[in-house]
Amino acid sequence: MIRPAVLLSLLAALPLANAAPDLTTVSERSGFQATGRYDEVVKLCGEFQKAYPKAVRCFSFGTTPEGRPMLALAVSRTGALAAKAAKARKLPVLLVQGGIHAGEIDGKDAGFLALREALEGEAAVGALDKQVLLFVPVFNVDGHERFGKNNRPNQRGPVEMGWRVTAQNYNLNRDYVKADAPEMQNMLALVNEWDPLAYIDLHVTDGAKFQPDVSIQVEPVHGGDAALMKAGLDLRENVMADLRKRGSDPKHYYISFDKTDDPTSGFVDSMSTPRSPPVISRCGTASPCWWKRIRGRIIRPACASRTIPSCPCSNR
Repeated sequence: MIRPAVLLSLLAALPLANAAPDLTTVSERSGFQATGRYDEVVKLCGEFQKAYPKAVRCFSFGTTPEGRPMLALAVSRTGALAAKAAKARKLPVLLVQGGIHAGEIDGKDAGFLALREALEGEAAVGALDKQVLLFVPVFNVDGHERFGKNNRPNQRGPVEMGWRVTAQNYNLNRDYVKADAPEMQNMLALVNEWDPLAYIDLHVTDGAKFQPDVSIQVEPVHGGDAALMKAGLDLRENVMADLRKRGSDPKHYYISFDKTDDPTSGFVDSMSTPRSPPVISRCGTASPCWWKRIRGRIIRPACASRTIPSCPCSNR
């Protein structure tokens, strides 16, 4: 017979052997002052799948020039965790990406936090029962690992962050049409495979200090197919209304002066123009080859002057 003391010792050890994965981020644990390296993304991707095997699939959709895996999480309570299954069941797919500019990394940390809350039933209750969320924590993986304290000198945190361009010096946010970068080629293959209904690109602004905590830019609103412009406007207004209910102060345009350093010039609510020939779109604005079927959003947390719980680095 096992003595009670030994039995209690064994029982006490069981929770350690089968402990639930820690799904918090370096960002959360540091009080939103720091962000983790890419090995944290690799770890969390696997841990989310381990914690929710019927609702999360962690997978690689390519390899970077420096040999790192480009990871995504397919998340749904429908059981459709592969593109073919989602299409067969006619489920809408929402693609959310962080770190296209790896120094602007709030989207990675906010995305993991939001994902955990949704899976735990603390946020967006029921949303995962009727759609597939495709989350890419970091698009510019190699740039993410070019860590430094001065990569974004006018940005209020994190203490260290990644770099804007890739290891080959490509700005992925100017490469959607020409697709020179291997990372972009991998992303376009992912988009073609999953055919998302909407594509959300998460950014962070720097160099401007203002009270509104987030800017949400949606297209098609100013351009694109006329039949989709009303849907884009409805999407924007509904998201803005939801954020206001939560105490946020969102704006539907990029909060930067029309003329640099001239406050009297006001702000401009418009669609970004092409950056250089050939026509280069930024994710979230009109791209002639996509926006017949995809709606895009750019979200830029300002995180400058107000403390908003939903905005990582709000105390930076």
